[in-house]
Amino acid sequence: MMKTISGRLLVILVLLLTAVSGGVGILYSGVSRHLYIQEQCRMLDEVYGLLLNEDIPALCEEENRIKGMAAEDEWEESSDSLLEPYENNNLRFRIRDEEFNLLYATNKSEHTSTSSQDPELTEQWIAKYRKDAEAEYEKIRTGGRVVLRGIHEQDGHKFYIMVTQSSGAIDRSTAYARRVLLLVIVVFLIFGTICVHMLAKGIGRSVGNAARVAKKIAEKDFSEKVSETTKYQELNELGESINEMSDQIQSYVRDLETYNRLLQQDNQRRAELEQHRKRFVNNVSHELKTPLAIISGQAEMLSITQDAEKRQQYCDSVTEEVRRMSEMVSSMLQTFSVEEAIEEQPMQPLKLDQIADGAVRDFSALFAKKQVRLELQSLPDCMVKGNPENLRRAVNNFLMNAYRYAPEDSVVRVSVGRNGRYVIFSVYNEGEKVAEEDIDKLWDSFYQGSSVGRRNEGGTGLGLYIVKSIVAQHGGECGLENKEKGVEFWFGIPYLQ
Repeated sequence: MMKTISGRLLVILVLLLTAVSGGVGILYSGVSRHLYIQEQCRMLDEVYGLLLNEDIPALCEEENRIKGMAAEDEWEESSDSLLEPYENNNLRFRIRDEEFNLLYATNKSEHTSTSSQDPELTEQWIAKYRKDAEAEYEKIRTGGRVVLRGIHEQDGHKFYIMVTQSSGAIDRSTAYARRVLLLVIVVFLIFGTICVHMLAKGIGRSVGNAARVAKKIAEKDFSEKVSETTKYQELNELGESINEMSDQIQSYVRDLETYNRLLQQDNQRRAELEQHRKRFVNNVSHELKTPLAIISGQAEMLSITQDAEKRQQYCDSVTEEVRRMSEMVSSMLQTFSVEEAIEEQPMQPLKLDQIADGAVRDFSALFAKKQVRLELQSLPDCMVKGNPENLRRAVNNFLMNAYRYAPEDSVVRVSVGRNGRYVIFSVYNEGEKVAEEDIDKLWDSFYQGSSVGRRNEGGTGLGLYIVKSIVAQHGGECGLENKEKGVEFWFGIPYLQ
């Protein structure tokens, strides 16, 4: 319990209450009697001053008369008596004349007119009286008392006035006050301990709740909040700060998780790209071996043959192989350009139907030379967000692919339109269909199909691979379908609204 805030607060406050209560008790015990005696001395001085304003002989006669009318053991209170209220508060009066005869005494029921005391003893008593009298504490055989002895002259006569109060009453009052104070201290400690316990328990509960929520936050559990409606402003501010911290950490964790997910996706994409590059390099190395071997063989034959016709054939063969290698290198550069621009290519809103229309115009003469009819069907305002150069390259590769495999006197149809959330660009050409086992492989680099017709068209096998890479950059899809009289290649780019 001592390790908790509420436990320590309870112990500290109880000790503080005990110290305060004990200190008050000790202080009262030490100074209460002295203060009480001072108060009694002040009261005796006040009463003595009051007597000095009275006619002493008449006062004594009247007070004795009132006593004479009283019962044997007690007398009724009389509003005519000046001294009776003070006597009821344990004050005692003795008034003597100049012969030191007793004129009035609180403890005497009869008037004594002649002193019966020893003259020497009387002189000792008279010596204690003063004209400038003040009350003082005096120890006696039975304990002590507060006493005032004064000499008062009135109408040429001298009077000796003595006012006393026994310390027994003082001690009884002090003891009673100490008992009351002790009871008050006990009640104060009990009630204070209960209040402190409730206070410490409330604070401890609030702090414990804040600690529990903070622990959950450390475990990335943001389902709970700290209450901000306690009775203590500091705890409310602490709860508000913890809740703000929870919201910020939750936001940071969410952003970090998103960043990590994107980073993983980027790393995966880079790994796939690196794998593609390695496969690409291996394919390039393999594909270049054949034309280089042919060129090497033809060159050797050129150096040993003397037949002009044969030499011309060898030269034409070398030229053709060089042309194919040039096209292959050009396609390789395009492929690298596309792959390297994945993160840097600028994107902008553009109309895919306009790119298709421009490409059809550019290829019209080439298709007409082969006697192939080129048709375009497009919807207007087919907006996409993309890189115009790369999309134009993808469209051209589809058209060139159709040009290679479309037979003479056939039809090539180009279309642009909407299909769901995509803008679809497609090219249909009549001719030989694609074998089912080649449909997925045609999109790989340097793959030209298993059919003889598709292997002998002089392509590099990179055109469709470039299209696939460009479409992937734009978040699209591509594919092909075998039709009744030919093949349709297509790709789709997300529509920009």
